[in-house]
Amino acid sequence: MVLSSAWIAVMLVGGTWWVRRDITAYARFQTQSDTTERQNLYRRWLVESFLVFVGASVVSLWLAHALWPFEGFPSAFTPANRLLQSDEEVSSDRSLQIGIGLFVGIGLSLAIQWWRLKKSLLPRAGPDQALIPRNRREAILALLLSLNAGFSEELFFRLALPLLLLQVTGSLAVSLVVSALGFGLAHAHYGLKGMLATTAAGALLTVYYLHHGSLMRVMIAHAIIDIIAFFIRPAIGDWMISRKAPMWAVAAS
Repeated sequence: MVLSSAWIAVMLVGGTWWVRRDITAYARFQTQSDTTERQNLYRRWLVESFLVFVGASVVSLWLAHALWPFEGFPSAFTPANRLLQSDEEVSSDRSLQIGIGLFVGIGLSLAIQWWRLKKSLLPRAGPDQALIPRNRREAILALLLSLNAGFSEELFFRLALPLLLLQVTGSLAVSLVVSALGFGLAHAHYGLKGMLATTAAGALLTVYYLHHGSLMRVMIAHAIIDIIAFFIRPAIGDWMISRKAPMWAVAAS
């Protein structure tokens, strides 16, 4: 217990320093136009994030006595899984209401005007806009970043950190909430709005993980979310607005 508490304190101090440094680095990255410098920052984030999150996960799982044998969904999370599974048992009337709601929602979605759809796909200065690759070499690094985020961040924030916090606090709810908040704070370089959006996404990923009981599933889901944000959505926007391929598919370097 003492070692676990001490390790949490170390992660809190180290994480605060790392996030503050990341904010400065990302601000510089947003103003960077030279692809060589951009690729260097991509590589640095790729290596650092892997070492930090995977390293912290290994130590946390060891302290929580869950490193070996390794379980992607430990029995300590079973109560939350049962709670979410029980919510699926709805009555037929309730199912009918949900079906009607979905039908109406789909109808409204299809009624959205074409110009509004095009407007929503226009490039805009979002918090993660700078990370969208501008050539093929950047695209490879951005893809690796997406895959790494799905693996290392989910390993830490969905499994290792909640287990360690559960050992210290004795409360599964507190452990899951604090981990989701930590996930958002780790993305503070996106600014306040981006951090709040990431926190909400982290909460949804937590629910998805607890509901399905599969670490692999949530890792894949996280990676897909990043790939959509950095590749698919910008590519669709470029094609619908100007009928051109995205920069990362055209420029070699």
